[in-house]
Amino acid sequence: MPTISTILAYLRYLNKSGTRHSVHSPFVYTLVDEVLKNNKPDEAFQRIRHLRNTLLNKTQQIEITDFGSGAMEKKYVFRFESVAKIVKKGSVSEKYGKVLFHLVQHFKPQTIIELGSSVGISTLYMALAKPDAKVYTIEGCTTKSEQASSNFRKLAANNIVQHIGRFDVVLPDLLPQVEKLDFAFVDGNHIYKATVSYFETLLKIAHNDTVFVFDDIHWSGGMEKAWNEICDNEQVTVSIDLFRMGIIFLNKQLSKQKFVIRF
Repeated sequence: MPTISTILAYLRYLNKSGTRHSVHSPFVYTLVDEVLKNNKPDEAFQRIRHLRNTLLNKTQQIEITDFGSGAMEKKYVFRFESVAKIVKKGSVSEKYGKVLFHLVQHFKPQTIIELGSSVGISTLYMALAKPDAKVYTIEGCTTKSEQASSNFRKLAANNIVQHIGRFDVVLPDLLPQVEKLDFAFVDGNHIYKATVSYFETLLKIAHNDTVFVFDDIHWSGGMEKAWNEICDNEQVTVSIDLFRMGIIFLNKQLSKQKFVIRF
């Protein structure tokens, strides 16, 4: 059930958003055409859909360790949730999973970092889009990581490297191993300060063609503040707001512009 603040944020988004025909950037117009409007079927979608449906029927209760916004003012909290509820509430939808898939196919990154693997649905969209890429995914909750690991094996996604722990602890240790970041998906710890901090940390190994994707950019006032601050960063040239997701580019050949695309 969406909150009043989410509904208001969506209404603001609808008021600002335009179609591809209102986009005057050839780069973004092509992106809308080849990524956002891409309806080509892929065998990977069927495999992930089958996995998702299986998980949505999984009543097994697992203990969750929440280091993010769900912990409120505490460092972390424990709670029990069914696998089905975790997937229904927290996994990327098929609509936005396909966005991740087509973005990876379009830009062909060799190195991908994901913050917040949960049970691995979003990870699989990226990993299966480019099987020769290396996907590093970090999850703070051990039991979710175990579920994700099982799901990766089921779909034979062998290009995924899992890390378990708090993002602020694991990420600095991971950077020297990665050296160069081509694509990042940030979907965890939905708090203003943390989100901006992760972006600034990942920038250290980013380059001109790195693509950043942020999930739940309108989830709260804090996330909207983080998104706006990231868009205004001097290294960012183009930003695209799809309401649920936001896409960031650093390409210096592009003019500084902010787009809100109805999706």
